[in-house]
Amino acid sequence: MITEIVIVRHPVSVCVPVNHKVNLRVRAEGKGILSYQWFSEDEKEVPGGTQADLTVRATKTQRYVCRVNDQFYNYVFSEWVKVKVLDIDKSGLPVDWQGEPYIAINPKPQAVRQGVKLSLRCAAFGIPTPHYQWYRNGQPLLDKTSDILQIDSVTGEHEGSYLCSISNVLEERWTEPIDINIVQPDQPPPAALTATDKVALLIGNLNYCYHPGLMAPVMDVHELANLLQQLGFRVVSLLDLTREEMMAAIDKFIQLLDRGVYGLFYYAGHGYEHAGRNYLVAVDAPQPYQTKNCVCVQRVMHQMQERQTAMSVILLDTCRKWYMYQSF
Repeated sequence: MITEIVIVRHPVSVCVPVNHKVNLRVRAEGKGILSYQWFSEDEKEVPGGTQADLTVRATKTQRYVCRVNDQFYNYVFSEWVKVKVLDIDKSGLPVDWQGEPYIAINPKPQAVRQGVKLSLRCAAFGIPTPHYQWYRNGQPLLDKTSDILQIDSVTGEHEGSYLCSISNVLEERWTEPIDINIVQPDQPPPAALTATDKVALLIGNLNYCYHPGLMAPVMDVHELANLLQQLGFRVVSLLDLTREEMMAAIDKFIQLLDRGVYGLFYYAGHGYEHAGRNYLVAVDAPQPYQTKNCVCVQRVMHQMQERQTAMSVILLDTCRKWYMYQSF
């Protein structure tokens, strides 16, 4: 028998656009009838906030807490939560948005003089509030887990490709990578990069062991290879690869990339999207397949960025339908 009040579900913090309607929830168990009272940090008792659910229209950033009472004068408070309001453009926010991270502000590339402050900003709506993790050249940056990445005095080691991962319990999203160039105090901004080499890997999967075959990839790979060769690319074209063969080919391709190189990766065949990530299906993938049977496009992208190429391009000619499988 429950003899005291126990909060079994605390409300969660959120980050939403101005005037978005937010529902905060608390769930508690206890003996007898429980009553509720919500409080805000600046208005004390929230008018009408006497239910387990509190609906507010978010006009400004505000913190809330709920007190739960029983008829025996016992009470307990929930955790404080923040309703963060971003007064920024929300025109692209889907009408049926369910709270998955939506990136409203992407970081911008910069040329920064050595010794000055670097500040990169990324902002995203999310229910619950998204978590941030910044990366440089594909590697996570220690303690850089807020929406603003700030370095007080940059040096040459801070140069590279930056991006940010934004995630909550619903999904993970990534910003587009941007370049940060560090300029010596007496140097002009760097000139535009030119390619020292051009390398392309083209993979077409059409004859699947356990899935419907495809016809187009063989012709698409052939025509794109001809076009890229005319543009001066060194091209490797491969057809019908198992996952092991795909990984080996990609590893060889990555080794050819370096600073100043133009790198292009192309894939045609079966594929799908799950939790904001894209996956390429190898010809030996079982039915049904899982992520471990496929190649993650984001991993290929990060490997290319780590090589600090002058340009990295990934082209996908594939279905991106979310493949539902219960063991993901």
